[in-house]
Amino acid sequence: MSALEEKQFSIILFSGDMDKAMAAFTLACAAAGQGYRVHMFFTFWGAALLRRSRNGGNSLLERAFKTLLPVGPTKPRLSRMNFAGLGSLLFRRLLAQRRAQTLKDLMALAMERGVNFIACEASLKILGLRPEELLAYEHLQTGNAEDFLSAAENSRLQLFI
Repeated sequence: MSALEEKQFSIILFSGDMDKAMAAFTLACAAAGQGYRVHMFFTFWGAALLRRSRNGGNSLLERAFKTLLPVGPTKPRLSRMNFAGLGSLLFRRLLAQRRAQTLKDLMALAMERGVNFIACEASLKILGLRPEELLAYEHLQTGNAEDFLSAAENSRLQLFI
């Protein structure tokens, strides 16, 4: 099957907020489950979801910023009703009570289904993140806007979240 015939789906994940990221990963997992080749482009705050540790930076400003930037999918904030973190805590408890998938679960499922992750090089540079600070995942690469556009060009669906 050629690239033009293959079903593809591309998502730009600009937000690192829990609810928005959960929506993006839910759609990515569903599409991958239906045979789509899925590309997720993580830019700006979405790139923080790919972090695996809270390493320091080169300058005082970079270290301070990286300390404030969330690490991975376990404790991101809500986009609405966050209330200094209380809303996120309550939402995670609600997910547990309902036995619903968490953002961490959805991200693991996306990786299990081979969803392609593209970490925006420019965003990583701005945020002071290095590629070696990101998740160890065989389908994770760093790239630029042109790389995402190349993937999205042949996609039937494109979303910006």
